[in-house]
Amino acid sequence: MSLRNKLILSTFLISSFLFLITIVIFIAISYYHMNDHIQKIHQNVTKTFSYIQKTLARNANEVFFDLGECGFGHAKSYILLREEGLYIGRVANCRFYGTHFVNGIEFTANVNDLNWFIAYSRSALERYAEGKPGFLDRFIRDRIVLRDFVIEGEYSPEAVKGLESSTGYEIVDGYRTLVMDFPVLVDNSIPIGRVFFVKDLTPILKDVLMTPLIFFGYTAALVVTLSTVLLLLFNRIVRDVVYLRRVATRFKESDFSDIPSMSEMLRKDRSRDELFYLKRSILTMAQELEALISQLQSEKGKLEELAYTDPLTGLSNRRLFLEEAKRMIEYSRRYGEPLSLLMMDIDNFKNINDEYGHDVGDLTLKKLAEVIKRNIRGSDIAARFGGEEFVVLLPRTDEKGAELVAERIRRDFKKDPVRVDGREITTTVSIGVAEIENGENLEELIKKADTALYRAKRTGKDKVVRFADTGEDRGQG
Repeated sequence: MSLRNKLILSTFLISSFLFLITIVIFIAISYYHMNDHIQKIHQNVTKTFSYIQKTLARNANEVFFDLGECGFGHAKSYILLREEGLYIGRVANCRFYGTHFVNGIEFTANVNDLNWFIAYSRSALERYAEGKPGFLDRFIRDRIVLRDFVIEGEYSPEAVKGLESSTGYEIVDGYRTLVMDFPVLVDNSIPIGRVFFVKDLTPILKDVLMTPLIFFGYTAALVVTLSTVLLLLFNRIVRDVVYLRRVATRFKESDFSDIPSMSEMLRKDRSRDELFYLKRSILTMAQELEALISQLQSEKGKLEELAYTDPLTGLSNRRLFLEEAKRMIEYSRRYGEPLSLLMMDIDNFKNINDEYGHDVGDLTLKKLAEVIKRNIRGSDIAARFGGEEFVVLLPRTDEKGAELVAERIRRDFKKDPVRVDGREITTTVSIGVAEIENGENLEELIKKADTALYRAKRTGKDKVVRFADTGEDRGQG
């Protein structure tokens, strides 16, 4: 092969590599920014939907129903299912005060520019309608029945593909549509269906792609310019092209070890000709590429940490706990090993916030997290489950062993008061303990631990109660 052909080939390889890197960067930047937008949309919708439900439950008085003997008397937030649809409100003295649940959905949809629909599980409706003659027929009369679901509201073909399983949110139709779903629990415990919000991502996708496209155009133009310069150079070109090709190959493999030696070579080079500036441009691009890759890796790490860590306590969040717990339950079931769950709740936490302020409340949450960390093994999973509620999953531990761990946590938490401005604030925690049994899933285990926690709260607080001591069987748990 002639020298000229070698030069052309080398130039082509370098140009192709730089162009490939440009495409990779373009895709990476677009993907990162698009997913960042999607996560923010999901967070905003979640916050809005949660806020409006709490607000409606607290303030709505449009409808009134007498629940008869309801068994619990009062509830700050309560979702009620009737033939005409869902209602949200509160319960006082077994009387329901509230409004249509759809009002909260429409508010959330209007604020965030969304479409919505409710997908009721037909099997869940049938179970709920037992003992209520004609309830199911009247309920579905003005609604759409699709496969095993009853649909209320406007739905799109893309959105209904995810009816079979809940994903939190899902991107469909080639990043043009975002589908978010939220569970609906009637009577505060019965899953009856899910609310779906659908967001058109087309305008956002156009905005997100614009900046990377400009970057892509400028970078592509730079690559073409560098290729033209290389083709015009002949003096000392063979040595430098071979060197640059070798460096480019390492850059392709994300090996930037040649950057120091290349910088030193350019520092000593006094020619200041086109080839010098070409090498300097490649060095600059490599440095920027190295910095960009490092930044992308750092941002990826931060996003992963935010997605799975509670920012206040440093413990795992509910999302990570549920993922790890399901995996651990499968392991326990496969190898026949015991597995127990602690569910704990800080006693009188609302009073602490009201009397001393939320800063002291945060200190109390951090203190409990520290106590938990000191008293568990590396293989255990501790998480902030929500508010002042924490959970600890203990593999290879039966209910008695879990009770010992719970007692250590309870004692350490009580004897280590929160110190604020010279004052010592004694805090206590109630803990429910449950061991998984054959055939039980994570939801059933959580219910058992929650039942034990409720018994601990109801019988004086600052204590540990095992589910086995509550007098309830597995079905009741």
